[in-house]
Amino acid sequence: MTSLATLLPRLAPHRELEWQVQLDTLAQAGITTDVDLVFSTHVAPRPGLSYEQLREITDLITGNLAAVSSTGVELALQSRDRKGKQPARFSTSLEPLDDWLDGGLEQGEIVELTGPKHAGRTALALYTLLLHLLLHPDARGAWFDSMGTFDPHRCLAILRDVLVPRLLSLGGTFADEGEAEPSPEQLAIAVLDRLAVSRVQKASEVLDVLAGEVSSGSTGPQLKMVVIDSLDNLLGGEALAAGKAQAHATLIAFMRRLTSMARSPEAALAILVVTTVPPSDASTRQDKNAGRRGVSIPSTLPYQPPLRYALDHTLAHLVDLSLLVTPAASLFGPEDGRNRGLVEVLKNSRGQEGGLVPFELLHGHDLSALS
Repeated sequence: MTSLATLLPRLAPHRELEWQVQLDTLAQAGITTDVDLVFSTHVAPRPGLSYEQLREITDLITGNLAAVSSTGVELALQSRDRKGKQPARFSTSLEPLDDWLDGGLEQGEIVELTGPKHAGRTALALYTLLLHLLLHPDARGAWFDSMGTFDPHRCLAILRDVLVPRLLSLGGTFADEGEAEPSPEQLAIAVLDRLAVSRVQKASEVLDVLAGEVSSGSTGPQLKMVVIDSLDNLLGGEALAAGKAQAHATLIAFMRRLTSMARSPEAALAILVVTTVPPSDASTRQDKNAGRRGVSIPSTLPYQPPLRYALDHTLAHLVDLSLLVTPAASLFGPEDGRNRGLVEVLKNSRGQEGGLVPFELLHGHDLSALS
């Protein structure tokens, strides 16, 4: 329900001054909003409001309220015109997960990677980011480290020992025509040159850096992907879990700014936010202290006790995609689940939810999907 005084100048701005008499006349009849006008039983012409003027206003307001229908031919033409303009997709390096996500993560999306500590969340974020930079020499990445845990040697090992050899074994090449293949270490160093790592302690620092990137108009490699590790450390996960209103307001304001930057027409980004599910004993204490039962993550797996949201359930409504990363040992025991984990699609705003992908993570840097 919107005020007619707000809507009409917006729908026909070139006639803003003409509407005032008609708006005053409608207000005298008790019609001040779009809903009042559309659902009124009868509005008779009167001084200051002719039949033609009333019909024009009604058509404008009704057209704004109603869904516009399209023919099959119109939809086909729109689809044809959009070809080549679809948002870029980013592979997670786990092929079964990419298949479930219809090609991977999407440019303009906010993606949450959540789960317990040491489950493989950061490894999955690193693989997604580094693989994209390896495949696209014209792209840059940004990593916001709120805990001081970023390890450049781990990145080097992922690129040099896993990703580059894996792509070369599939018949790929990184050499320019007529030149020798660069060594895996040379390629890894070139990729890391395009990754900016920032040690941050406040959420506002993330927004300031990204705002500068979006408005910079740089002609070099463009920023395409951002990782924030971890978001709950920046925004105060304990305060959110305790239900404090100010903490929720801060989270909502931050995520709205982040979303607007991710979907900027000038520089659309894929933004990954890493969050940490609290330990079962910690979540139980938080629920007791808050005087309420915590909201469980809607997993299809029988976790006991149920996993709790890292930032309460508010964040679930503010992201486009949420992936739960958990160690398999919690379900299958220390032997069968050793070095293995599961990725589950908790939320997918553009597709199906519930996909479950097993993976193996060896030596902290060798990530691969399990069949």
